Amino acid sequence: MLLLERALFIVAPQDSGKSTALRSLFQDRRLSTHGVPPSSSAQKRLPEIYYISNERRLYLRLTSPHEFGETSEEFIEKTKNKMGSGRWCFAGPFQPDAFRNMPDVVASVESFIRAFEPERLRVAFLSPNRHGQEVDTFLPPRDLRKELLSIAGVEVLCMDGRERGKNGLLLADFFDFT
Repeated sequence: MLLLERALFIVAPQDSGKSTALRSLFQDRRLSTHGVPPSSSAQKRLPEIYYISNERRLYLRLTSPHEFGETSEEFIEKTKNKMGSGRWCFAGPFQPDAFRNMPDVVASVESFIRAFEPERLRVAFLSPNRHGQEVDTFLPPRDLRKELLSIAGVEVLCMDGRERGKNGLLLADFFDFT
């Protein structure tokens, strides 16, 4: 049986630093890179599954389902197939707006919760993102933070994404169960 304990989504528009922020998770030595985040050129060779304790694994996805052109159902099915049974955590990117076949971040988070019922789900907006863009400009005039906070069990934070390789331990701490 699959038990999804925690899920983390990094949210920003396309080409705004989501995968860079996710790669900064490798500042945590549990991910076996001696605390050094891999470069973007190494990204395609990275494993998707990491043991973060004897009982827990992390499925790390670095490309948003929006960019792959997946539907919400395809994204969820692919995620279930990657994880299998056991205790899991998930980290991956979402775009704020609907793109190709995926809905906006609010609808995407809602469908993820319905499918997996995670114990905790955190949405981290890159705000400002690497282009200096703030969350309020992602989908004006909507207040995405407020919409997400109205969903039971969802936590929201904004983190500065203007500098590469920062905030990795802030993100990794979400997956620390000690």
